[in-house]
Amino acid sequence: MPISPENRARYPDNWNEIRKTILDRAGNRCEWCGVRNHAWGIRTSKGEFVALGKHPLQKAGYHKTPFNLQHRGSAHRVVMIVLTIAHIDNPDPADCRPENLAALCQRCHNIHDAPMRRANAAITRRSKMAVGDLFSTEGGFDA
Repeated sequence: MPISPENRARYPDNWNEIRKTILDRAGNRCEWCGVRNHAWGIRTSKGEFVALGKHPLQKAGYHKTPFNLQHRGSAHRVVMIVLTIAHIDNPDPADCRPENLAALCQRCHNIHDAPMRRANAAITRRSKMAVGDLFSTEGGFDA
């Protein structure tokens, strides 16, 4: 995933070099599903990637819709794969050991991060409920 500006300081200064090393190690392919970086294609309903070639948008049958690119009237969206570097075992951005990093496509990275995102969302929801407890009208406070 792209590094958000507020998190940039948490990454090492040589992050771009580290990223390149991991991409080179992976042969510029997702280390989990094997899809090639910057490939254009569609994802099937089962999540399989079907490559459409180097410049599919220049070929007949592709059109731009307001929200996405579609292939010849199908329900599949045309996507370009962009590999990201995932922290596999330790999510701390400072932990840049090669064994903790993997080059992943967006789909594989999102699958990997989903449990952590669910846990963080639960914590956020719980903390918002707890704030309400602080402002109870019981105990003499008038609203």
